[in-house]
Amino acid sequence: MGYKPKRKIYNLDFTGTDFEGLQVSIRGLNTGQYMDLFTAKTEAETGGETNDLMVIMASRLVSWNVEDDDDRPVPATLDGIKAQDLDLNLAIVGAWTKAMAGVSDPLELPSTDGVPSLEASIPMDALSPSLVS
Repeated sequence: MGYKPKRKIYNLDFTGTDFEGLQVSIRGLNTGQYMDLFTAKTEAETGGETNDLMVIMASRLVSWNVEDDDDRPVPATLDGIKAQDLDLNLAIVGAWTKAMAGVSDPLELPSTDGVPSLEASIPMDALSPSLVS
């Protein structure tokens, strides 16, 4: 009996970005598809053709909450993707690739974990000579 890997669906959240409120569910990729996506993304970001990138995204898009100007849902299809501004689609691809790579957000600063070391509180300046009265 062999091992059958589970297929992932990523629920992308755009809280704190220019696309606040956007919600996207999108399937993961196998390694070959990921390599194709990376190549297509690089080409799109350097001013090249974006068609391959959008076709790959459309093939994996499960759902999103995008609406048109008349408040009607935009289908999660290639035609729906093509009707959107490029910056929205590139933001989705960026969040998707980040999620697939398992890159977590940085910790908030300052971190509350730990206690400052005692050594950090020791003054390091030379003492001034005492004044004689």
